[in-house]
Order: sequence, then structure tokens, then C-alpha cells
Amino acid sequence: MSYVKNRISKILLLLIMAVFIGVLTGCTGGTDVNYDDLYTVIYDGNGGYLGNKTSTVRKLQVAEGSKIPKYFQEYTQDSYVVSSLGLATRQGYNLKGWYLESNAQYAPNPLGTYVFLDLEAGNGTYKIDDEGLYVYGYVVDTEGTLVFINVEELSEDDDPNTAEYIYFNGSNGYGFYVYDSEDAAHVDIYEVDGGYAPSELSAFGSSYLVLSELSTEWQTLFVDVPKYKQAFYEYTEADEGLTRYNFESGYVYFESMFVEDEMGEYVIVDGIYVTFDSENPAHDELTRYNIDDRYVFTPSVTYASPSDLPRFNASITYWDFESNRVTEDITLIAHWERKLTVNYIQKSGQVTVITKKLTEDNTSSVDLVAGEVIGKLETIPLFSGYTFVAWSKSETEFDPWDFETDVFPTDATELNLYAYMIEGVYTRITSASGLAKVALNPSGNYVLVTDIDFEGQVFSNSSPLGFTLKTAVNTTIVPFTGIFDAMGYKLSNFTLAVQNTQKNVLADAGIVVVSALFPYVQNATISNVILENVSAVLTTSAGATSTVCDLGAAALIGTALDGNTVVTNVDVDITVTATTADVIGYPVYVGDVVARGEEFVTITESTATLDYSAITGITSDTLYVSELN
Repeated sequence: MSYVKNRISKILLLLIMAVFIGVLTGCTGGTDVNYDDLYTVIYDGNGGYLGNKTSTVRKLQVAEGSKIPKYFQEYTQDSYVVSSLGLATRQGYNLKGWYLESNAQYAPNPLGTYVFLDLEAGNGTYKIDDEGLYVYGYVVDTEGTLVFINVEELSEDDDPNTAEYIYFNGSNGYGFYVYDSEDAAHVDIYEVDGGYAPSELSAFGSSYLVLSELSTEWQTLFVDVPKYKQAFYEYTEADEGLTRYNFESGYVYFESMFVEDEMGEYVIVDGIYVTFDSENPAHDELTRYNIDDRYVFTPSVTYASPSDLPRFNASITYWDFESNRVTEDITLIAHWERKLTVNYIQKSGQVTVITKKLTEDNTSSVDLVAGEVIGKLETIPLFSGYTFVAWSKSETEFDPWDFETDVFPTDATELNLYAYMIEGVYTRITSASGLAKVALNPSGNYVLVTDIDFEGQVFSNSSPLGFTLKTAVNTTIVPFTGIFDAMGYKLSNFTLAVQNTQKNVLADAGIVVVSALFPYVQNATISNVILENVSAVLTTSAGATSTVCDLGAAALIGTALDGNTVVTNVDVDITVTATTADVIGYPVYVGDVVARGEEFVTITESTATLDYSAITGITSDTLYVSELN
């Protein structure tokens, strides 16, 4: 193996240590410092970055009795923060605090967030140790994804405005070298490949780069450059100054073990990490993961996956930066907890990631908490030719998330909600006022996207959809002819008051006042409706000759007109009563799903409950009863 480019890291480390010796000796409270007796403080990022996107460990030396700087995840005004240290960051995690390994106690718990990696089982973790046998660095690997492109430094005699580079396999391997027009070999290369201005090479020469993230032109040019990966390897004298590690047993935060990797060995199925199966089509669309380099897991008959390992809870006492002082060499470990994350996944594939919710007073944001509601994403997803219904727990089935009552699971850190959409363009009904506008366009397509409780509201000769009943001779009937899909949502707790206020109507005028959610339908499609605790009250006491009409009610359809209205998967519950015990001399129609014209309705997969016991003697004519069962 080849190990390179450690010199820059060592120099930076020594500079950082020198700066902090000067800064922190002032925190001892005294002026006399023995520089030969300093303690080493190590900040172990434990999977997080410290100050930049390459450093996971920071070291400093302090005098005995010193306080030390805080590492925060966000910039804040604090006297113990040193801005030059930068931030402690880890994507998808919250920094809870810093602790000494000796201040963490573990206990078995099936719902715990830690596992134990035991050397005797072939598992383990690399832990920082000044006398450790390993270091972490870049090693040559033909399957590696990283490259280091050397760039020769310009000399004092080179003019950066006119100097050029050529690319070839030179004294320091493949890289860019300053072009010398008096060197015949350089001239040959220059005439074939041309040259490069220093400004074109600013990305190279200082750090390792992911080859696949470079332009196609660069990838082609660097095809023969050695490939590297990051890995632990045995310490040698050439690695002096690098952070050293030992490989040993230890407790680790379970979620820290995994990193996303396009070629990873694991996928998550039902919240469990399982081995990726190339022959399982369901695995092809899942994110793949590998074990982070810092940990080793060896599958066994007992524990095929890290998810099978016994779980533990941790009780951690954090380092108190404002009162604790350094009295020995210490290693502070960053305690990260995975942020609870809600992924709102749209039909287009776009994902909105949420880790916070508004407070109850809507003045600030707080992290999501297991066992609590998650707040609501107000944005309505759009997709051509489809209508959004609700966020569903299932990618394929409609299992809506209830933002009022459903809570973030206590046994997971990530929640996926999928935009459930139905094909076609529908008007979304989100409130009682929206429902009342159906009558304005009775041929439209509608989808109910929430439960609506009318809290006892009475609809006199009208319906919650905004329709009015025919109570006069010349009234025009307006049937619903469109599509209404309630998606299993519920309309509940309302009363249909049925009466005729028309006076002196001839007996043969044909006035029929039969109410329902849909008073009239014709060739309509109605599905997935739940009507709960619906009441119908028939008025029979307006006078012997002035109440000249047929009365009636049903929960869903009052009168079905000629044609074929299709009703699927509805569940209705209605009770019919009368305001008085007066007996009228005209027909009365009652039903559960439909009151009149049931021959023009096809009903499938539906259930109904009808109670009309209070009106059995309401008419001297005929009491027509239409029941589903």
C-alpha cells in the first residue's frame, strides 16, 4: 500500500496545537505555565466533521487546570466558543454534547440505540489512542473512487500570468508540471496536448477528489492516475503526527455504523438493515448502505445483520465546558443522535426533507420528537394529469397520515410519507364551505381529502353539497352527474329537514321533496363515502291541504333519475323521524343509500344502517322503504 500527502496535515496540526497552547494557557487562572508539562485534549468527531469537511479529529495542548473551548453545531454567542475551531457538523444528526468514555454507562434495552461490537465475535471499533497501532489515511486501491492530482509549484522566476502547465507522468507521478519551452520532451507534449493556465488547476494539488464528480474531460485525462480510498492501516514512523487508533470492543451508536454507498451491502426494509439481494427487484430502488470504516461487523448465524445485534441504552454525563478543567490527557467524544426526519416523497420523485416543526404559537421551529405530532407540510404537490389527495404512509396503498393525531414512531428515526394521487383532474374538498360549492358545478369531479364534522348542522330542504330541493311547481331539478370520491373520509353529524312550504298545491302537481346528501343524481359515480350519524326529520304538520307533496329522505341519494349511477364502497348510517304524529295522505320514501329510483343505481361493496321505526304510521298512503340488505 502507498501512503501519501500526510505532510500538509502534520504541518496544519502543529500550527493548530501551537495556537491553542498560547490561547488556552490563559484559561488556567494563573500566569506561570510549565510548557514541558502540557496535557493533550482530543476532540473525537465520532463520525462528524470538525471545522471543515475533512477533519474528524482535532487536538490541542493545554496547561494543567485549563478550561477548553466548546464545539457547537451552530454559531452562537458564547464565551467558551473559539470561532477559528469552526463548527461540529454531521448531516442528519444533532450534537447532544461531548463526553469521556468513562462517563458513559450502558444497559440492555430492546429499544436502545446502541449496540456492542465484540472482538470475540469478529466485530470491533477503531478508537483514538496515542499509542494505537493504526492510523486512518489514503491507500491505493484499484477500486478506489478518489484521486490526487499533483500540481508543481511555480518558482519565484515563473510569472503566474504567463506560466503554463502540461500534464504527464513526471517525477512526482501523474500530474501537472510547469511547462519549460526549452525542454524538448515538454515541447513534444505541449504540441500534442496543449497547455493549462494556473487558474484552470485551482481544484487540484491540495486534496483528494472524487473522480466521478469531475468533468468528463478531466475523468478521461486522469484515467491512468492511481486510485485511492480511505482506510485504516498499520501505523509506521512515516505516519508520525497522524491520529492513532486501536481496534477494540466497544459500544457504538447504531445509526453511526452506516453510510450511504451506491455499492453498499445493505438496504433498509421495514426499518431493518438487511443484506442487499441483487435478485430481488424490490431492492433495486432502495438506498444502499455500507458499514462505516470505523466499525467492523462480521455476519454470523446468530447475527446476520447489525440490526440483529442486542440493543443497549446509554446514560451519558457530558463534559461541562464552563466548570470542568483538564487534569490529564483526555479524549472527548461527540455524542450524536440522528435527527428525526420526515421525507415527503412526491410522485415526480422530488423529496422534501423535514427535521423541524413549528411551535404551537408558530413563532419558532423545534426539532421533531418521537411520540409527538410532526407538524403539517402545507405545500400541495402537483403532477400533470393527477390530483393530490393526502400524504400516505404507504407508497402503493392509501393509508393517510393524520397530522392531528398521528405521532412520529418511537422505534424509528426516519419516516417516509408519500404523495397519494389519483389520476384525473379533481376539485379538492378540504372544508364544509368547499363541499357546499359542489352544486355550483354538478357535472364536476370532486375528491374529499378530510373528515368533515357538521356538529349538528341542520339543512332545511337542502344538502351539505349546496343543492336545494324542489318545493314549487316550476322548480328545475338539478341532478349531480359528475364524480365524487370521498377516499374513505367521513361526513358526520348533520340533519336533513324535509318540508314543503308551498301552499294550495294541487294534489297532482307532482311535488316530491326527498332529501339526501345528493338530492338528485343521474349517471353519476360516487365512491368511498362514509356518512355517520345522519338524521332526517320529516315535517307533517303544515295543514291538511297545504302540505301537498311526497316526502322522504335517504343518507346518500334522494332520487336517482333515468340512467345508471354507480355507487361503490359506501357506508351510511341514517335515522328518520317526524316532527309530529300527524298522518299525511301522500307517499313517503325512505332509504339508506337511495330513497327513490333505486332501479337506476348500481351499488357494490357497500353497507348501510337505516332506522325509520319512528315514522311507520306517518302516511295513510304508501311508505316506500329502500334498503340495501
